[in-house]
Amino acid sequence: MKFTFLMCTERSGSNFIVSLMNGHPEISGPPSSHLFRLFGLNAHNYFPTSNTENWRAFSEDLVVGQENMLSEWETKIDVAELDAACPNRTIREALDYTYAKEMRPGERMSFVKENYTYLVMTFLLANWPDARFVYMVRDPRDVAASWTKTNGTIGGVKRAVRAWLNDQVASLKYYRQIAASGRALQIRYEDLVADTPTMAEKLCHHVGVDYDPAMLDYYKDKRTRRNASRIGAWGNIAKPVMKDNFGKYKKTLSQADIRYVELMCFEHMQTFGYVLETDAAGLNADERQAELVRLEGQLTKGAAQKRIPPDEQIIRDKRLALIERVKNRIAVS
Repeated sequence: MKFTFLMCTERSGSNFIVSLMNGHPEISGPPSSHLFRLFGLNAHNYFPTSNTENWRAFSEDLVVGQENMLSEWETKIDVAELDAACPNRTIREALDYTYAKEMRPGERMSFVKENYTYLVMTFLLANWPDARFVYMVRDPRDVAASWTKTNGTIGGVKRAVRAWLNDQVASLKYYRQIAASGRALQIRYEDLVADTPTMAEKLCHHVGVDYDPAMLDYYKDKRTRRNASRIGAWGNIAKPVMKDNFGKYKKTLSQADIRYVELMCFEHMQTFGYVLETDAAGLNADERQAELVRLEGQLTKGAAQKRIPPDEQIIRDKRLALIERVKNRIAVS
């Protein structure tokens, strides 16, 4: 199975780029499953999968995991077909089969969104040594603005900034190691929405297909539209490209928010070419720390307290229960 994995922070356009790539007739871009992270981080709980009890536990959990994804796919798997499709009883075989089954006629590779991809990078490289990667970054000020408006996303500006910064530090480490091989491409979300055809052509070249203008009709896909209505935070993927969907932080964040983001993230913002609005880069370490302490109490808290619709909460609760089940498995030696 041929995979390209996305490296991207939450609220950075990850669902958009997956939907865009899914618009290509040769690329499968199913809505996020997070199965690679779930089973990559917990693979030891089923090792060795050659053991019948371990394999049974894994295959049952994978079936339940697919049934209880936040997203909804066209296909389902069951234990019997996993047994038939995986003669070597490996997690790689099972994930290959699960994603291959979701492919539609003409598709020959899969583009996969996974949050915190760097946490399972060793697992991915060990099992799919020919995999490709796309590392997409978004202005942390817009990430923070989006974070504060998303129901159920806790921590407001402060949490958004720390998530963005942690993700870039970890992702850059792997990107720089892989980039020289030609298997990793780094792009900015702002460039993708401002000039989608040019950037889509660049993405297609990276994964080994010719650009197809049909990609721009990604939002017409029935599976995409169904998932856009399933989870509130995914609503934009049912819309055409939002070419001006950046710089929105100027209307959403306070001046204290903006200064805090830049004080925390200025080094990486400069690395990615984001222009600072404040003098954050010119302060010394002590001045910067004093400013951060002063600003913390003024930061926007966000929409975490807004009620998530009951149907969506049920989906999320089932997903959390499955995660706990997988984490608490104990392998038979």
